[in-house]
Amino acid sequence: MTTATRAKSSKKHKTEALGVLLPGGGIKYATDHDKETMKGVPIGTPIALTPVGDRRNLKHHRKFWALLDLGFSYWEPDWAFVSAPEEWIAHRVAKRLAQVAGDPALYSNVTKEIADQVLGEVAGERQRRFDAEAVKTKDAYLNHVMIKADFYDLAPNPDGGTLKQRWSIAFANLSQEKFDKVYHGVFGVIWNETLSQHFADQYEMEQAVSQLMGF
Repeated sequence: MTTATRAKSSKKHKTEALGVLLPGGGIKYATDHDKETMKGVPIGTPIALTPVGDRRNLKHHRKFWALLDLGFSYWEPDWAFVSAPEEWIAHRVAKRLAQVAGDPALYSNVTKEIADQVLGEVAGERQRRFDAEAVKTKDAYLNHVMIKADFYDLAPNPDGGTLKQRWSIAFANLSQEKFDKVYHGVFGVIWNETLSQHFADQYEMEQAVSQLMGF
């Protein structure tokens, strides 16, 4: 078993695809995700083949992506066009204006409504330019469920604040023990958020995942 990778970034994340090296140099990819990943690699890009040994269970790797494929097929994202920090800033400014004016009631009577109007205008402009189909991708879904399951690190945002960056699930970065925790956490998110509405119980959901794996 080998992994095919592009150049590593300075972070833990890297482009990785898992597959079996065939006689003659061909590669049979473990999942459709691995195959699609390598389709995006430009022709001529140097590729490193790295044996993965028994660090992780291949069947579990395939089951994870089958679970994601199942969840993605039912996922209907709830897009937020104004962030919580933006709402906090707008209303903080509105309250401060009332304080400076010497009339605390000004916030509830005037400036609060102005803050809400501005936030509504921002949300409307963003929604007008928004293309849901272009944004709804499997990578976006992976980020969503990983972050919601609390498998992420906080990184500083150059524009201020912090960004949530999901953990890399590359074989080189995640042991089987940690991958087990990720699987169960993501399973819980997908079940509670989406699939509990479409399957009678988790056993029925597991059967659907197994069918996607070709069992």
